[in-house]
Amino acid sequence: MALGAIEEIRKAESEASELIKKATTQAKEIVTKASIEAEKEFNDVIAKAKAKATGLMNEAVDAGNKKAEPILKKGKSEALDILNLSEEKRNNAVKLVVERIVKVHGNS
Repeated sequence: MALGAIEEIRKAESEASELIKKATTQAKEIVTKASIEAEKEFNDVIAKAKAKATGLMNEAVDAGNKKAEPILKKGKSEALDILNLSEEKRNNAVKLVVERIVKVHGNS
């Protein structure tokens, strides 16, 4: 009877050992799967954040271009006006500059 009890204890210990091994293996698998899933979720979140940031930047650039458009048009118009000055106005401007230079240096 004592041998039977000892044999039962050994058998129980063996089964317990097997259960511990299986539980350890399952725990490692669960941790591995969780790590893989967490990394996937992390990458998804990062990709979504980058896409949103790119969208916001594009919107900001578009808004800036819309605000700058009238200013650029005005600048181009003014530049064309200067380039298309009549000969008479150019000559008058040159005379005015020359007179001021000569008067400043002519009085000394």
